[in-house]
Formats: sequence, structure tokens, C-alpha cells
Amino acid sequence: MHVNASNTSGVHGPGVKAGDRSMQLRIALAPADEDGQEDNWASRLHYQYAFNDQFRGRIILQYRDRGEFLYEYIRAEMLYNFKKQVDDDIWSSGVRFDIRQRRGDNPQMFAVNWTNQWGLANGIRIRGILIGAWEFGSDEAFTGTEIETRASISKKLDSGVTLGVEMFNDYGRLGEFGSFNEQGHQIGPMIGWSFGGFKYEARYLAGVSNGTRDHNFGIRANKAF
Repeated sequence: MHVNASNTSGVHGPGVKAGDRSMQLRIALAPADEDGQEDNWASRLHYQYAFNDQFRGRIILQYRDRGEFLYEYIRAEMLYNFKKQVDDDIWSSGVRFDIRQRRGDNPQMFAVNWTNQWGLANGIRIRGILIGAWEFGSDEAFTGTEIETRASISKKLDSGVTLGVEMFNDYGRLGEFGSFNEQGHQIGPMIGWSFGGFKYEARYLAGVSNGTRDHNFGIRANKAF
């Protein structure tokens, strides 16, 4: 994730549901913080397919608007839900493998995501993710391991609306994290709801370090088949 740009990423859970077939559209905006910057729009479309109740594949296509609408990357993901939440437990866990092919001479990326979820009483859900990423295939690729974390807490109300808070942290390369303000940190509220056979989610992220823009807005729509 490049937090100076519009953030289309999510705090994904480890759960895989057999029979899951769905598409999702995400749109994000990071407004310019200062004169000379451009508003940064991004749009992302993905399709996911559960092979069974443990493995789920996903294909993602993303575009960005930096003065013109440009292809940014295509990414393939495979999620393995190795720890299921059962009736007498609250924790589930999984590992996701991502491979990303970027436009032009930009470096490619491989990432491993360890994702965890805790289902608590009263509809409260906590998620936490640890990510390691590596670039390759270009002279511009960084060396070493890029470290990120993500977290969220949410509650589903009796009305079916979900309210929560999400946090994204990009620390930089392992062993070279630098100061807090050199890193990228974002936090903000989200709301989710269903209507007309679609699931929707909207959120706002505030940049709380100098390594990211001050504001980031996002909306997504999901349709299951």
C-alpha cells in the first residue's frame, strides 16, 4: 500500500465461505493537501471465488487518475483459512498470498498477509493483519522486506448497519523504519449497510503522520452471485 495515494485497501478477514462468488467495486479519493498537488482518485474492481471452505482466489484490477485515467496494476490473491472460528472459540486466522503486476517499468510485488479475526459478544468484531512485502523485476525495486499492519474494530447493530474504526500502518523496510512521521499512518471511521441486493461500505481515513495525505475517502459496493 502506498499511503501517499488514495487507499483502496481493506482490513480483510480470514474467513472463507464455501460457494462464495462475488464482485466488488471500490472508489477512493485522496484530495490534494497543498498547492501544486493533484487530487488522487483510484478505482478498483475485483472478482472472488471460493474453491471450498478453506481456499478463496481473487483477481483485482486497479486504475488511478493522475491527470489522466491510467492502469496501475493487476493482482492475484489466494487466501487459506487454516483456523476456523467454532462455537466455543472466538478466533479465526488465515494467510493470504498476493502477486502484483504493475504498469510499465514499475517493480512487481509479492506479499504475505497473516490475517486474524476475533468475534466477541454483542456483535463486536476485531481484525488484525501483519503484512510482509517484497518488490522485484525492476531496477527501482526496493530491497528488503516492507512491513505493514492493519486493524479494525466494528459492531453490527440490530438494524443490520455496521459501524467501526479502521487503521492502516506502513512502517517501511524492516530495520529501516525511521521516525513515526516518516512512516504512513491512517485511521478513521467506517459504516456498512445492505440495500437492493448489494452490500455497501463508506469510510474516511485521516492521515496522522507526514508520510500520508491528510484525508482519504472511500466507498465500495459488493454483489454476491
